Formats: sequence, structure tokens, C-alpha cells
Amino acid sequence: MRKINYKLSTLNSQLSTPKGFTLIELLVVIAVLVFVGIFIGSILFSSLRGTNKTNTLTVVRQNGSFAISQTTKMLRNARSFEGVSIDGENYVTDCTQVIPPSPTPPPDPIKYTYLKITSFDDGQTIFSCSGSPLTLSSNSASLLDTTAVSIPVSNSCYFTCSQSTISDFPTIGINFFLREVVPTGALLPEKTASAAAIPFQTSVLMRNIGR
Repeated sequence: MRKINYKLSTLNSQLSTPKGFTLIELLVVIAVLVFVGIFIGSILFSSLRGTNKTNTLTVVRQNGSFAISQTTKMLRNARSFEGVSIDGENYVTDCTQVIPPSPTPPPDPIKYTYLKITSFDDGQTIFSCSGSPLTLSSNSASLLDTTAVSIPVSNSCYFTCSQSTISDFPTIGINFFLREVVPTGALLPEKTASAAAIPFQTSVLMRNIGR
């Protein structure tokens, strides 16, 4: 009887004593927690990045579309074409280019920084890709919200001018890239969303000049 009681006492002692975790078990638990944390973090990062990218595209497109529409409207309603310029001082009105015979490829269009027109009320307007920060301007007034968007590099804003003959109406090309201004202290998703520049371009045939 005493032997049976001793065995029961030993069994109860084994059942009531908690077992500690082994090192391998602890490492497995830590690895699982780290994996779950990384997975949740990646989901949150992707969601935040997607939201920021959508907001960035909206801001950039609104600015670019406004600048394009304002410039296009004024060019179409211009009374005369006063020329294009690289330096803002010497303007040329002849936009014809010598086209070499085939198979020589045609020359690249000249990239101008300034464009001058006169409206029907005799007001003169100079469009320019200049300033610091670089912006698209009309008579030195920026057509862009430079606190929200920026033109990334100097050669990503320019005008082109083309004519088949000197008597043809000139076709003006408007080209620029825009990206969102990254605020100071921005988080990585905001910086990533703002990194890519969006192109804007259109061409306008100035049919009203000389009328």
C-alpha cells in the first residue's frame, strides 16, 4: 500500500510541474513572430505607398493639365508669332529645317526655352522654361504651383517649332516633366511615390496669326 501511494505521489508531482521551453522552441516562436511582423509591415507599407502614389498623381496631373490648357489657349488665340529663343534675347520666326534625303534620318527638333506671341489686344506674352526652381511661366508668372510640383531637370521643359515652309503656320510643341515636391521629413513611401516624373506634351497649330 505504501508503495502504491509513493507511485501516485510521484505521478502527481510530474503532472503538476510545468515544463520549460527549450531553446529550439523559443527560436521557432521568435521566427514566427518576426515573419508575421514583416508580413503585416509590408502590407501597411504597400497600402500607404499606394495611397501616396494616387495623391501624387492627382496633384501632378492637375498642375500639368492646367499649364498645358492655359498655354494652348493663348497660342491658339494669338494674333502674331514673335518667335522662339534659346537665350531669351535672340528670337527666330523661321522654324523650317533642312530635311536631308533618305536614308539619312531627319534632324532632331531644336529645343527652345522661350516663346513669344502677341494677342489681339496687342498684349505681348513670353512663355519660358526658366527660373529657380525651374518652372513654366507666362510673363514671369509661374503656371505651376511650385510648392507642390517641380520640373526635375533643365532639359525636361522646352518648346519646339516646326514649319514645312516659311509661309506655313508654325506648329508649337510644349514639353515638360513634372513630379511632386517631397516635403522635408517625408516618410519613405512619400519619397518613393514622388520620385517618378510624369511627362506632359502637346502641339498647337497657330492658325489665327496674321488675321
